[in-house]
Amino acid sequence: MASTKALLKIQAGTSSGDTLSIDQGICRLVGRHLSEGETAMIDRDGNRALGGAAKNIIKQHLEKPEENSAEPAIDDAEPTSTFERGADIILGDTAISRVHAMIFFDSTGIGVIDLASTNGTFVNDKQVNSTRVQEAGVIRIGNSELVVHFQ
Repeated sequence: MASTKALLKIQAGTSSGDTLSIDQGICRLVGRHLSEGETAMIDRDGNRALGGAAKNIIKQHLEKPEENSAEPAIDDAEPTSTFERGADIILGDTAISRVHAMIFFDSTGIGVIDLASTNGTFVNDKQVNSTRVQEAGVIRIGNSELVVHFQ
């Protein structure tokens, strides 16, 4: 993978038409805007703090491939095991969990990990726990669809 930047073009959902970027070596949490009565723990960098369950899910999926998956597991190509945390991707979509998924970009490409979300994470219309996403692949989180492109 020669690309050093990936673009996530939102083609459906409340943020349709927006384009987000992610640089190689970065991971970004995807979540939704909080309603009035909700709160979230925020870390020093202004991102949502990951609880123990989310940290364990990320560690498990980086170390062990998902069994019986039609998509390649995220560790099939020996991805980088450490990432710098980029800014959270917060979408105004009520079908997204507060802490829904983690998207990362390493030397082998884009990967996505579902963080035990309520409504699941889908890649090319298949529900996944963790997987790689190819060029023009579609990540559906809630009612939002993000199309992956590499620069």
